[in-house]
Amino acid sequence: MTDSGGASTSGPLRLGLVGVGGMGASHLRDAGKVAPHARYTALCDINADAVKARGREAGLPAFVDYREMVDSGLCDALLIATPHPFHAPVAIYALSHGLHVLTEKPIAVAVSEADAMIEAARSHGLILGVMFQERTRSIFRAAHRVLSSGQVGPLYRSVLIASHWFRTKPYYDSGGWRGTWVGEGGGIIMNQAPHSLDLFIWLGGMPWQVTAQAFTRAQPIEAEDTVSALLDYGGGHTGYLYATTAQWPGELRMEFSGELGQLLITDSAVRLYRLDRPLSDNLRDLPIFQRPTGEWEDVPFDDEDDGGHVEVVQRFALAIRREADLVADGHDGLRSLELANALLLAGYTGRSVELPLDRAEYDRFLAEKRGQA
Repeated sequence: MTDSGGASTSGPLRLGLVGVGGMGASHLRDAGKVAPHARYTALCDINADAVKARGREAGLPAFVDYREMVDSGLCDALLIATPHPFHAPVAIYALSHGLHVLTEKPIAVAVSEADAMIEAARSHGLILGVMFQERTRSIFRAAHRVLSSGQVGPLYRSVLIASHWFRTKPYYDSGGWRGTWVGEGGGIIMNQAPHSLDLFIWLGGMPWQVTAQAFTRAQPIEAEDTVSALLDYGGGHTGYLYATTAQWPGELRMEFSGELGQLLITDSAVRLYRLDRPLSDNLRDLPIFQRPTGEWEDVPFDDEDDGGHVEVVQRFALAIRREADLVADGHDGLRSLELANALLLAGYTGRSVELPLDRAEYDRFLAEKRGQA
């Protein structure tokens, strides 16, 4: 018995891994942990020596052309762990040939590519997932429960500080594609920050307008190592975002302030401030110079209950069998990428950018940055 995409509904999902260096190697090391829901049945990488060596170690067929692996009949789905400029072509080919797809972040380089991936999945009735494993961390799950349950109330301010992505010159020197427009489609916003952007949107929603600065503050790279932005969500809800690979000490910090209080998320804690009365009542009724009352409390979470990459793969396999929801789907990947693209377009042009993003305008911007215009 098979599902609509051809995957067997009995036994583990047959998963082909595209890209065996870096994250791909990490996924392969977790092969035993994703069982019994999935098992790797084929490997692919353009580095023939590397993929053959991995194939011998794992006892799996090795391919240098992803199309040959897709056409081999050995896989029900692909996990794509290539550099992100290759995510879209690999995914679209696989989806158009009946294979489900789970891709590393970001989903693609440009929103137009992500649109095409989502349409390929929709038109063929297949699953498209994105590897946003930070969502499986209990600290962020706890924060999401608080915000989605309305305990902070309607938001009026959201803040993201993502300065924990410290990277050195040797890091950028380790790959000629790092920090380049052709190799990554940007700098920190396209490589390190997608997880931070996804969490920020998942927790606090999507802005409709972005005003930003994007610049290379410290590293001799082609694209940005720092971005600072003002966000407009509409209805009096505003925000601020700062991301850099060139700061230490760094931190991941998010603040969500609303009518009923404030939620503060740091690297290791979630704290909730509960106002005794709604903010609007305090603003209307309190005597001159009297401040509202409330109390801080720690939001509990189990930091040993983080599912990570393994949970994302397991739930991907179960989602194909309609037994669980994805951790993050293609639309989640699109939202994170759309904010990333908007930040870059606004940051490099010096003007405010509205969302949804003009796809053609961003493609022209990216082509110019790549020297392809």
